[in-house]
Amino acid sequence: MKEETENIVRELMKQTSTAYLATIDEKGFPYIRAVFNLKCPDSFPHPAKVISEYDDNQYTVYISTNTSSIKMKHINERNNIAVYFSIPSEGKGIMLQGQAEIVKDMEFKEKIWVENWTQYYPKGYSDPDFTMLKMKPKYLKGWYRGHLELRFND
Repeated sequence: MKEETENIVRELMKQTSTAYLATIDEKGFPYIRAVFNLKCPDSFPHPAKVISEYDDNQYTVYISTNTSSIKMKHINERNNIAVYFSIPSEGKGIMLQGQAEIVKDMEFKEKIWVENWTQYYPKGYSDPDFTMLKMKPKYLKGWYRGHLELRFND
């Protein structure tokens, strides 16, 4: 079962261009929004390659965002997040839960940078409004032909 779960996770994290990020708002409610799935090589070939060379943990999630965004306000207050990947037409989905970390490694930010991101971060990879988040999951729950579940040790 663990091998099947790992295969489904790899497939979902490589095939879906969008993931759904849940943070907790100031009232304690989930706040969900779509984010780029930077591990998807079809949609984000350069970031996917950089991430695979930088981090050998297949479950780690990376998210680019504006430092000034609501999601960063939520994460700075409560860094517990969940990220959901799915292929609805196939009935496949996985949710990963963990703590968001801010990536401070400027070399990584420079390497992962995609030129058309200047539309979001005009000053490039060193733009103070460009933040990379990383989440190494503590828990995974999935759905495909039954429930899939993994707990991770630190």
